[in-house]
Amino acid sequence: MRADLRFWSTVGTHTLLAAGIYLFGRPATLEIPILALGMLRFTVAALGFLVLAKVRGYDLATPFRQDRASFLLGGLLGVIMNQVVFLWGLELTLPAHAALLYALTPTIVLLIGWLRGVERPTARKVLGITLAFSGVLVLFTGRHGATLPPRWVLGDALLLLSVLSWAGYTVISSALVRNYGSERTTALTILVGFALFLPLGCFGFVGFHPAALSGAAWFGAGYLGVVGSVVMYLLWFSALGLRAPSRVAIAANGQPILTALAGWIFFGQAVTPSFGIGAALVIAGVITSQL
Repeated sequence: MRADLRFWSTVGTHTLLAAGIYLFGRPATLEIPILALGMLRFTVAALGFLVLAKVRGYDLATPFRQDRASFLLGGLLGVIMNQVVFLWGLELTLPAHAALLYALTPTIVLLIGWLRGVERPTARKVLGITLAFSGVLVLFTGRHGATLPPRWVLGDALLLLSVLSWAGYTVISSALVRNYGSERTTALTILVGFALFLPLGCFGFVGFHPAALSGAAWFGAGYLGVVGSVVMYLLWFSALGLRAPSRVAIAANGQPILTALAGWIFFGQAVTPSFGIGAALVIAGVITSQL
């Protein structure tokens, strides 16, 4: 009972904070060049985890030597591929679309499990996957029978690529969490990802004028760095230490609904019929595939 309470409180907090990533992060993507925003975000995250590792007295060198390939791949997928592509996609489309596409994570984790031979395909799981991806197709049909603006389509496609990276990252990280614990795994993955991103991220500051940024952009950048890249990563890895990756991902599937409602209440973002139908299909498909 205590383990269940810990798991659901961890995932619930992660889900609430995730809505802020989509809503507060978008103003930052509109005003700050994506590479510069990624650099700001990962610098905050790297400093935060360096302090955590120092306070906790964690040995990071030994795990890296023992699982160098996994940490390098985790840093590439979970930091560079996932977060940079995510920021780019969020700049182009709506926060609610981003949250809905991330609800596909457990379905993609399941597909990766099939490819790795650790999951067996069943009729129910095939039905669930079909429903989930049907929801994405509905989302792409647009609203009122019209096609989505090309900018939204590109943003959604980039977010789908980001979700693929996150799913792969989740699968890789689950084994690392079992071996080294959630905090040490998170710290090392973020630091490795930051080191890989550093040469590219420096180019983002060319022509960057921080004095011209609005308060909303600065708040969004700070939220992405502190909450999105430190607090939420720790919560996610902590949940991975309590449940299998697909179970963790499905438990966080309240994000699309919560993000859409918050966007409507606080920012006046319309909830379209196509989004409602797509969200229902995606969530129903994910739940069906994981039962």
